[in-house]
Amino acid sequence: MKKTYLFFAFVLLSLSVSAQIGYNYDQFSLGAGISSVKIHGDLHKSYSQAAYNVNFNYHYTPFVTFGVEAQFGKLASANADTTKSYYGEQSTNKYTAIMFHADVQLGEFINYNDDFSAIPILTKILNGAKNIYVGTGAGVIFNKMDYINRQDYYDPNFSIGGLDKSNELIIPVRIGYEYKIYNAYDEPQIRIDLGYQANFSVGDNMDGFKSGRYGDWYSQLTLGLKIGIGGVTSYRKPIHVGAF
Repeated sequence: MKKTYLFFAFVLLSLSVSAQIGYNYDQFSLGAGISSVKIHGDLHKSYSQAAYNVNFNYHYTPFVTFGVEAQFGKLASANADTTKSYYGEQSTNKYTAIMFHADVQLGEFINYNDDFSAIPILTKILNGAKNIYVGTGAGVIFNKMDYINRQDYYDPNFSIGGLDKSNELIIPVRIGYEYKIYNAYDEPQIRIDLGYQANFSVGDNMDGFKSGRYGDWYSQLTLGLKIGIGGVTSYRKPIHVGAF
């Protein structure tokens, strides 16, 4: 009799584990990324520069993520007479930023598994679209001018004021796509992220110049990679369905 109980207990446990295949995911991940960043400030010409980030993420669900990110890069701009290659005011900001953000993917709201099960192509479209995300948050940017020239080329007596070092609050606005790579249990183990982000400053010193009515901001196009590191839990519906 004891062996019979053990047998049925084993069967029930196996069924329970099998039922969770496709529903489980890591709640935590570590990631890194590279970006092309461009400042939009007080000088009329800006240059694309590289930036790098490392991040730690808490996945409230497979499609809702709260993350903290440390970012390092340069923001470069200048006033230039492009017809004569004359440069006046110029700056390069070697910045560091700490950001907190929350992202929500469409998969949190759409039933990509069942809604159009009678029409397979729509199921596949929804299953692919579920990884599109939007997000926002808050952070701080630490500005440090690596190079700055505040003197105007045409009028050496004219210069624009500003700070060589400053700290400013920034608001990131994010949109992108997260491609998930699944393990043998249909759990998202690796996440590849292609995203666009606009980082708006409440100040006006990202470029080292304080001028005009509006604050500075910078845009970034990012390619990132996140790897799940544990805290396995279950979601309310299958995470992975079909070819996406």
